[in-house]
Amino acid sequence: MPTTTWRLARQTARWCRFATVTVHVAAAAGPEVEVLRTLAVTPDQRREAELGAHAALGAGGRHRATVTEIRATEVDTGVGDVHEATARAVGQAVDDPRAPAYVGFGEPDLVAGWLRDRIGLRLDRVTEARHWYGGRRDGDAQSLLHAWLHFRHRPPMRLHGRGEELLLSMEEPYGTYDMAECGETRVGPARPPDVLAGPVGERLTGGAVLVEAATGYCSGLLLRFGPAELLVATLGDEWVLEREPPRRTVEASWSVRSVC
Repeated sequence: MPTTTWRLARQTARWCRFATVTVHVAAAAGPEVEVLRTLAVTPDQRREAELGAHAALGAGGRHRATVTEIRATEVDTGVGDVHEATARAVGQAVDDPRAPAYVGFGEPDLVAGWLRDRIGLRLDRVTEARHWYGGRRDGDAQSLLHAWLHFRHRPPMRLHGRGEELLLSMEEPYGTYDMAECGETRVGPARPPDVLAGPVGERLTGGAVLVEAATGYCSGLLLRFGPAELLVATLGDEWVLEREPPRRTVEASWSVRSVC
């Protein structure tokens, strides 16, 4: 089986991303991951590599992935970069159409690290993808497909609901597209009175990760902008968007892991 390197490198005038990961993949009875102890990386980067490799192998994979090299920098490597570079390196090495495609991360510890990294930053804008049909759209949560949070000096983060899981992936918004007889998907800035338009221009002052008990994965976020909280979550494959949600209601559906 091959040894593969994936280089994640992107830079704009506002932010940058960098991580290079090399993996060796071999056949095994089930999914196995090893990150060599000799690698000079932080504990968080080591953990990201482990999680990224497991995400690429999937629960039913029959390969062993050994991470043999990780290159990162203090300035250019952010939360999630090593995870993505590892997952893509493993996926390329496995080269199996049945292997899961990389769709982002939803591990609570990693989501908490991403959220912590954005405390104090201004939310410059929110981009939304919404379903329209016959020139009309349903309500706020009902028509939402994806949302992108654009924090100052950080790459845009896409929020994607999959069943009970909320997945985060760093990528630019896609464009508006036609769905023929099914309508169209329109992509553009969030606008009042939609919930996600409310905190634009405000600084993130705190938050929490909401964990779904059955899967142990992130299912939502509580984002605090000043004194106000915003709930963004997925429940039963439907979006839940709410300003100032009652804590009792939140705790009835999820385990709340406060970040700050």
